[in-house]
Amino acid sequence: MPGSDGTAALEFGSPGSDCTWRQVELMSSWDWSIIQRCWPLMRDAAWVSINLFAWSLVLATGLGLVLALMRMSSFRALRWLSALYVLVFRGLPALVILFFAYFWVGRNLNLSPFQSGVIGLSVAAGAYKAEIIRAGLLAVGRGQYEASEALGLSKSHSLRRIIIPQGIRVMIPNYMSNATLLLKSTSLASVIGITELTGRARQLANSTYKPIEILTAAGVIYLALTTVLTVSQEILERRFRLKT
Repeated sequence: MPGSDGTAALEFGSPGSDCTWRQVELMSSWDWSIIQRCWPLMRDAAWVSINLFAWSLVLATGLGLVLALMRMSSFRALRWLSALYVLVFRGLPALVILFFAYFWVGRNLNLSPFQSGVIGLSVAAGAYKAEIIRAGLLAVGRGQYEASEALGLSKSHSLRRIIIPQGIRVMIPNYMSNATLLLKSTSLASVIGITELTGRARQLANSTYKPIEILTAAGVIYLALTTVLTVSQEILERRFRLKT
């Protein structure tokens, strides 16, 4: 029969009412012990997220370095190609790129969902890494480039031994901030069938009717992982800080 607000209300004894009220009862009472019982599944899913993040970060960094060097090249075609890549993949949502990587690249190359996820996240993050790395390299004084030339160093040797080590100091804050965003972006991978932490937490929340407890545990795990990245950033900043 209709409720006081005009919406349909379930009556006790009506079909489905017992199940519905049982679900409401389960969700309204907290049971933090559910975290311990679900921990093995959440731990395994967290490792999937970590692996997805690690592979994506490595590939995105390599791609970003190549794109940054292309953008700084004396060849106009390479500069335009790099600029176009950054324009396109910074403008597309990561979720759209993941779908593209899974349904087109992954299926055509017979890749697993995990491999498709790594490609999608790497391609998306690589555009941001390219600009971060380029900004760091451009922050190195022109005199350092001239000094390298005066010493007779090749461009590759100069980049490896002089320019990049100095540019890293400038890159670190933005690079690590973007890495943190990449870690959290792994939560999108569940839409292409990867059982990472957020996807597993959603499954457990639906099956146990304990969304608060399960999602709180997932949030704590994410917070612990991002804290590791924050501490790593501080260590790197101290390591590359100019000594006076």
